[in-house]
Amino acid sequence: MSNLDFRIASAIIAGVVYGLLLRLGFEYKPMHEWLQIVSTTFLIVTPFSIGGIAVVIAAGKSPISIRAQLRASTSAMLGFLIAMFLCLLEGLICIVLVLPVFLVAAMIGGLIAGWIHNRFRASTVSLSSFALLPLLLGPIEASLPSAQSEQVVSSVIQIQASPEEVFDQLATVKNIAPGELGFSFVHLIGLPRPIEANMNGSGVGAVRTSRWEKDVHFEEIITTWQKPYAMHYKFHIAPGDIPRDALDRHVEMGGEYFNVLDGGYDLVAKDGGTELRLSTRFVNKSQLKTYGDVWGKMVLADFHQSILGLMKKRAELAHQQEWQKTASSKIP
Repeated sequence: MSNLDFRIASAIIAGVVYGLLLRLGFEYKPMHEWLQIVSTTFLIVTPFSIGGIAVVIAAGKSPISIRAQLRASTSAMLGFLIAMFLCLLEGLICIVLVLPVFLVAAMIGGLIAGWIHNRFRASTVSLSSFALLPLLLGPIEASLPSAQSEQVVSSVIQIQASPEEVFDQLATVKNIAPGELGFSFVHLIGLPRPIEANMNGSGVGAVRTSRWEKDVHFEEIITTWQKPYAMHYKFHIAPGDIPRDALDRHVEMGGEYFNVLDGGYDLVAKDGGTELRLSTRFVNKSQLKTYGDVWGKMVLADFHQSILGLMKKRAELAHQQEWQKTASSKIP
């Protein structure tokens, strides 16, 4: 192992240890008033500092090339992400959500640290500055007033069946096989799949209970019932409806940072079939307004397409079976 390889290995270990200590500190409840894990400080400044620390240590007292800077910073960041996953500090879904920003921020931090080191050789000062940066900016961000952000996600699909045939598939959905949902990115990275939905009664005030994998269940209370053109509901997620091991706490529905409020289906007769629209309104209560909103929309849009695809398959199958039944009854 060359001297540079040894220093980079040391830099990776230091970056991982520093990152884990920050991760534990940001999640430590007595520190919650000053350090919040779902924040710009943890999402951007922490990986920036990890990348910077890794490069300063990898450089030692020698100049360090841009290639070595990128190698040290990205390796330390990937090591940190893997360590969080292996230590059960984060689930796969959270790792995937932060991966792009973490890597870019770490590389930027590494490149800046490398430029400072090559120009000024101020290793001790640089190391201290990068290490303290999240701890200085975290309390400042936590003291800022937080404003909730409400967003609406709507998805549409065209179904070759009548509005009546489509509406009949919406209220109660039995025995959902994984293959019926098709490929979904959010399910691939750990979001539980829906298993069934059961409606207790009909009309406004009726309760639709959704059950997902990992013992997730919650209620949807009907607020609009205009058969066969609209079915809207508000979500009711009680404590315990989503087990701790089903979803990461940072992305949990009805949790501390994100919540789904209401949604519903709207049906319009169009082009000899039905245009089915699924809408969901969610609230982002975290400090990560823009990034949280973007990922919230992407996750819900992907989930919507999976559910709408299921409704399309079942409604078109019901339409085909009804057509065949009608045709056979006309045969003398």
